[in-house]
Amino acid sequence: MASLAPYVMVDDARVFKNFVEQVFGAEVLTVVPLPEDPSRTLHAQARIGDDIFYFADSGPGGMKCLDSPDEPVHIQMWTTVADPDTSFSRAIAAGARPVLEVSELEDGTRSGGFVDPFGTLWWVNSQAQ
Repeated sequence: MASLAPYVMVDDARVFKNFVEQVFGAEVLTVVPLPEDPSRTLHAQARIGDDIFYFADSGPGGMKCLDSPDEPVHIQMWTTVADPDTSFSRAIAAGARPVLEVSELEDGTRSGGFVDPFGTLWWVNSQAQ
């Protein structure tokens, strides 16, 4: 058995946590503070729907990813949500930059994209009909 779960390194995990809770209704399951700086996150686990992902603050000592870029280059997240229009609107209200407005595709699904304040490109999609 194999599985894959994204692990997102961000500049401020507390702000990222609030973002995914607000936009996707994410349930944050675990937050492990950095021992030498409890205001930062060493490791966190969250769930959107049935899927698990991880996130943490970037840090020195080889654990730092690139700073959040101006353009999304380090990760894209593909999400299936009940209402992509609402998720998209919430994301923009929470500081995300629109990439592609939500619209209906040929198969009847709705899809759109935005870049969150951390440089991650998110695609919000409805379930296929």
